[in-house]
Amino acid sequence: MTQLYFNTVNKNKMAEITAIFSDVDVEIKFLEYDIQEVLSHDLKTVIQAKAAEAYKACRVPVIVEHGALCVEYFNNFPGALSKPMWDLMNAKICKLIPHGETRIASVYSGVCYCDGKIRKSFIEKTEGTIAIDGRGTLGFQFDPIFIPNGATLTYAEMALDEKLKHSQAVKAYNMLKKELRLSKKK
Repeated sequence: MTQLYFNTVNKNKMAEITAIFSDVDVEIKFLEYDIQEVLSHDLKTVIQAKAAEAYKACRVPVIVEHGALCVEYFNNFPGALSKPMWDLMNAKICKLIPHGETRIASVYSGVCYCDGKIRKSFIEKTEGTIAIDGRGTLGFQFDPIFIPNGATLTYAEMALDEKLKHSQAVKAYNMLKKELRLSKKK
């Protein structure tokens, strides 16, 4: 059985990864190295640096993920800087968009596999809007303020299986599964 190593300290991400990979014949291993993330608006730059640092720390082929929230009203800021912005502002971000202005947003997941020689990156997005106020207690980071197109609930109001139906992470990880030629469970 193939073993896949994911580096994350986020318990919610661990639950998502476990669910996303439940359909393939792999053994999931979580590493919890606290990696210093580069500060860049560019998601590919962040995930590639993060993957290289994670590999350097663990010395096994490793997979990392990083999210980005791009709000049209803010000229697609904060992008890959969404974690520090969320940590400082959380749902107050909703109030920064004046009444009557666009609330269109996209969320991205960047996934990078690094084996010490190559780094393969996959970036996918989900389009939606920013809620008027933060809602819900599930999920992490910007989940309480993002409503995917076709839904009325924020990610933080959705059960995990519902969130994964819209998830940009599922799309990115599915690309990785295809690249790694993982076998479906029998």
